[in-house]
Amino acid sequence: MTSRGDQPGTVGARLHDDGVTDEQSAPTTVRDRLTAAGLSESRIEQHMSAGRLRVDGEPVTDLDEPAPTGTRVVIWTE
Repeated sequence: MTSRGDQPGTVGARLHDDGVTDEQSAPTTVRDRLTAAGLSESRIEQHMSAGRLRVDGEPVTDLDEPAPTGTRVVIWTE
């Protein structure tokens, strides 16, 4: 089914009237990156207080420390 404003051959409702932009930025802090990876806030806090979080090999002391794309965020185990 087409409506008056649609191009011939268009089926269904139009999804977007304007251009689509990605307004959500990529995670930029250690906390954001670990949350995006699926860790809970309490688990992140446990790993930090135990000294197991590293950004590019350096220990994390502040979860709001910048960790832009390209940096390596790991949970260090011994």
